[in-house]
Amino acid sequence: MPRYFLHIDDGTQRIEDHEGSELPDLAAARNEALGAARQLWAAAILDQRDIGVRSFSIADGNGTVVDTVRMDMALPRSLLDRLAGLHR
Repeated sequence: MPRYFLHIDDGTQRIEDHEGSELPDLAAARNEALGAARQLWAAAILDQRDIGVRSFSIADGNGTVVDTVRMDMALPRSLLDRLAGLHR
């Protein structure tokens, strides 16, 4: 089974995933990143923190970034629409 690494990027620095996870395919790695993003959002909300514009860079076993998952992709569309309305 392939190994995928979910690195967290904030635009200026990267937190490396040195262990990775064995997952069946890229779709499973993407779902793993979305689940991790939801957990980070939940902790941030409880701590009244903004996790900003972070994203997960999904790298394969060769270290090649094969996909990117933005943190906001883990939030429900209805919430994103409401938040967008606040910034107009």
